[in-house]
Amino acid sequence: MKRFAILLFVLLGFVVPFTFAQDQTIVEIAAGNPDFSTLVAAVTAADPAILEALSGAGPLTVFAPTNEAFSNLLTTLNITAEDLLANQELLTQVLLYHVVAGNVLAADVIALDGQFVPTLLEDESIGVAVVDGGVVLNGVVNVTATDIIASNGVVHVIDEVLLPQVALEALGLSMAEEEEVPSVNIRVAHFSPDTPAVDIYVNGEVAIAALEFPNVTDFVTLPAGSYELAVAPAGTSLAEAAIGPATFDLPADAFLTVAAIGSLSNGTLTAAIIPTNLGDLAEGSARVTVFHGIEDAPTIDVLANGSVLISALSFPGSAGGNDGIFELDVPAGTYDLQVVPTGATEPVVIDLPATVIEANTYYLVAAVGTLAAPSVSVSTYVAPVEMAEPTLNIAEIAASNPDFSILLAAVQAADPAIVAALTGEGPLTVFAPTNDAFTALLTELNLTAEDLLANQELLTQVLLYHVVEGAVLSPDVIALDGQSVPTLLEGETVAISVVDGGVVLNETVNVIAVDVLATNGVVHVIDAVLLPQVVIDALGQ
Repeated sequence: MKRFAILLFVLLGFVVPFTFAQDQTIVEIAAGNPDFSTLVAAVTAADPAILEALSGAGPLTVFAPTNEAFSNLLTTLNITAEDLLANQELLTQVLLYHVVAGNVLAADVIALDGQFVPTLLEDESIGVAVVDGGVVLNGVVNVTATDIIASNGVVHVIDEVLLPQVALEALGLSMAEEEEVPSVNIRVAHFSPDTPAVDIYVNGEVAIAALEFPNVTDFVTLPAGSYELAVAPAGTSLAEAAIGPATFDLPADAFLTVAAIGSLSNGTLTAAIIPTNLGDLAEGSARVTVFHGIEDAPTIDVLANGSVLISALSFPGSAGGNDGIFELDVPAGTYDLQVVPTGATEPVVIDLPATVIEANTYYLVAAVGTLAAPSVSVSTYVAPVEMAEPTLNIAEIAASNPDFSILLAAVQAADPAIVAALTGEGPLTVFAPTNDAFTALLTELNLTAEDLLANQELLTQVLLYHVVEGAVLSPDVIALDGQSVPTLLEGETVAISVVDGGVVLNETVNVIAVDVLATNGVVHVIDAVLLPQVVIDALGQ
């Protein structure tokens, strides 16, 4: 997906050449370019920590406004440069809002299309969108030059000054609504049984390499519009294309599968567009799109548990206007599926006993191959579930669930700073032991709950060991497989591993429920109490 987006980025001319200045810091690059003189003056007038950061080891990414950008801002605010430079607090906020931690090169910026990126200004992020091949920040600010490499990071040039919400409020302004960029989601399928691995060309360049039968790529999001697509044998050239180059109009808000179907040897290789309808699903249901992709097979019926589910489905174009596609909603469950010639029960062309259909899932089930060697390609897509905005903080979540009553009592008996942290702004991530987890610990230690709650120092250490800075949702936890993460207990870390698809902490404690969202972070439920080494040593365990 990332490679696909980067390719389109380059094709549409966003990246421009630069003379790299890798031996200069970000500040030295700005100071050496007269078009950044106002930016240099702003950095000098702001909190000294700004100059220190931009001259330090980094790495940092700076979106650098030009003199013209600052001039436009001064006109908008109806103030002079002297007025702006005299307001150190505002200036510091604005400058921190232009800096992102890490080395975020142009290709990485493109991959962030549609996302918000945190800046060095606490709780303030920048919206990134790709529009007509260029990057737009917060819907209105254009990136005009990229990848000026410094010894401590990278600089991208922008044509307006970015204003964080805190600065807008201080100035009595409102942020312009981010321009909504129409997009389309596409994936590519190789459904031609006698065609070797293929390269997919987009606007004349390879976007997907060596796609083999009968594989299907993941969806990738692109700006809606017209694209020239072609399919050629892997490792050849566009001149060897067996499909295209042909122009395809990809409409906004669609989910489309572009499939190579037919036969290379018969000269029937072509492309089919298979839409996925992501309209609302009834609770407990799935949506299945069935595609007939076997060129030499007759018209078919699909049977479910012996009854006809789909009737008279043909290979695209072989039966009048038939396009080989049938879509239906079915209750989630287990089905015995069979593909048979239309109007018959024998022979069974494809037999799929005990096929499991999951709720809230969109399936593309394609009959592919040849009549002599049929097979099935199944692709799934689970639409993201919009989570309700949380209304309780972490402490309130614990108080509202009776299965956390011992945890709540522990929090209240520990150092008051624990309660302050769990009711504060956060964000924090808490691995929350259940009552059963605490009961098992007390049995193991041969203690009563009263004994545990009376030892405030030990209790505080144990609780701090269950808290991690930041809102670490379950996908991020899984991505930490094999790593140890620091906790709020100084010097103590929790080891994370993924075992049989589940997350295990310190090799023995299982995460049994995830992503309970709070206003100040997130809670994951665990089945045992985590003990830091300092407590294990104190208990003589």
